[in-house]
Amino acid sequence: MLANACYSSSYSRGLAANVALLADLSDKLADYCRHGFRTDGRTISAEEMGEFYYALKKARAFASIHEDRSSLRSWREFARLMDEYDRFTHDADAYRLGGASDPAPIAALEADHMVVKRTAATVREALRSES
Repeated sequence: MLANACYSSSYSRGLAANVALLADLSDKLADYCRHGFRTDGRTISAEEMGEFYYALKKARAFASIHEDRSSLRSWREFARLMDEYDRFTHDADAYRLGGASDPAPIAALEADHMVVKRTAATVREALRSES
């Protein structure tokens, strides 16, 4: 039973950390979008975008390790969060690659960002209810 409790705690802590990382990076990416992917007078590079993709890769690895928890609402909502974060990241990167000069797509990107934020909150709520 003790091993099960430790495993559960590890899942909870790891999930919370991954959700926080994706939510925080979503905020950063939304800020980049709002500012035309420019900071300190320079354009955000492809290499800097790697940070967003790496976080998703890390989150997917975590989910894979804990796939035995896939019946839990927190795990299922986390899977949805990863998909939404992936969509937002790719949409934002496409906007960046297109020159980020047209303000029209910003509303859609902001909507993507808000979906990520709401889903992160849903994962946190599910995790609390499972504790």
